[in-house]
Amino acid sequence: MPRISEGEKNKMSKSPCSESSVHSGLSQKPLSAVDWMATGHVALAFGLKPEELHSASRGYAKAAQARQVSMYILHVSMGMTLSQAGAVFGRDRTTAAHACKVVEDLREDPRFDAVLSEIEGQLSASVASARMHSSLSSGGQSDAYTA
Repeated sequence: MPRISEGEKNKMSKSPCSESSVHSGLSQKPLSAVDWMATGHVALAFGLKPEELHSASRGYAKAAQARQVSMYILHVSMGMTLSQAGAVFGRDRTTAAHACKVVEDLREDPRFDAVLSEIEGQLSASVASARMHSSLSSGGQSDAYTA
């Protein structure tokens, strides 16, 4: 079996198909419409771009907190498991659980709670609207349009 020298290993680690890039590519799955809506609403509320929440690094404090809020909303408001909510951001269930605990603690602040309630309300309205449009475009009728 051929041996790989340290120099060859270093070259391989810098290639676009290095082991780390392959693994990071496998961990990122396409986001659903709900994932994008939740991320978008939170990013907007925090004055960020949605892509900033999906960074592989921790990022700066504002982005990290927005990511925690997104995981919380996906888990608590949208009914995702902790594993699913974490996976949206390339994190595991323990990170999502920690995010939920942090956000629950932050909700003790009435101003933060009001902002979070507003985000949840906007997201709920967006999801309901998307479902209604989806139902209408697929030929089904929405309950709002039945006589």
